[in-house]
Amino acid sequence: MSAAIEDHKIYPIYETEAVKTSGDAADDPAFWFNKTNPEKSIVFGTDKKSGIYTYDLSGKTLNYFPMGRINNIDLRSDYIIQDRTVSLLAGTNRDLNRVDFLLIGSNGSVVEYYDNSYQTELTSVYGLCMFKDTDNSKTFIFVTDEKSLAIYQYEIQSYAPMSAKLVRTIPTQSVSEGCVVDDDLKILYFSQEDEKSGIFKTTAMPEGGNIETVDLIKPSGNITGDSEGLALVKLPDQTLLISSSQDSNEYLIYTTGIENRYLGKFTIAISTIDGTSETDGIEAFYGPLSPQFPLGIFIAQDDVNLDQYGEPINQNFKFSSLKDAIDPFIK
Repeated sequence: MSAAIEDHKIYPIYETEAVKTSGDAADDPAFWFNKTNPEKSIVFGTDKKSGIYTYDLSGKTLNYFPMGRINNIDLRSDYIIQDRTVSLLAGTNRDLNRVDFLLIGSNGSVVEYYDNSYQTELTSVYGLCMFKDTDNSKTFIFVTDEKSLAIYQYEIQSYAPMSAKLVRTIPTQSVSEGCVVDDDLKILYFSQEDEKSGIFKTTAMPEGGNIETVDLIKPSGNITGDSEGLALVKLPDQTLLISSSQDSNEYLIYTTGIENRYLGKFTIAISTIDGTSETDGIEAFYGPLSPQFPLGIFIAQDDVNLDQYGEPINQNFKFSSLKDAIDPFIK
């Protein structure tokens, strides 16, 4: 077993325009792959104080949806809704403690799914991730709740109108925000913050199962400070898990499956664009997109965003080459 790689650096290729809201605002990205024209794929990013942005692969703003305090987002594809083949993006609305949705057409058109939110019974919705169980033709939404310290699993019952039911409650030891599901292996990964910081996993199936530890805060594990965003990288021969370690401005990489081995970490350093710091949400997509992203893209929220003169401005998201990020860990 080779030693973990602890000193890998990559650099942002593009960055998004700064979000409109000042302070701690940019939060969680998601990625929509355009199957017919990969270079026209879309990056989604939340301004958790005001709504959702869409960006092209160069970081240019395409659209803005002033939907309120949307915190975390995720999406899944290939649904028939209102006689259209669409992708479904879900987001936690902290103003109304509900899940709101966007519909993404196969041509890349994005519309708000009006009058089709799902009202939860929770009082402090926070994180969110989705699970599409193709074997059983079901889709689930996991919603973390900040006050009750639990993750709630909802099964979508219908799409038009949108309805869902609570099928499972997963207790956590502290606040959980970041989560991601491996649809193929049906595994839910989730982060915990604060003094109980760590990464954990359990089955994504509603029947439930044991909660296992992936990694913990130092000195028990490899995480420095809060574990925040989580993303999966689906390679041809394996799947990797990436986590943002917020307090150390690092991104940790693990194998997945039966064993979650820590492979090392990387940072996003300054180039002609400033690097990243204290990242919340992350996203990764493996596959050819463009000359700049030959094997995919890694997207990271940036807490202290600097302009060309080194002055702090509103937060944004940085785009890096996924190949650059993972190459040393898969050789």
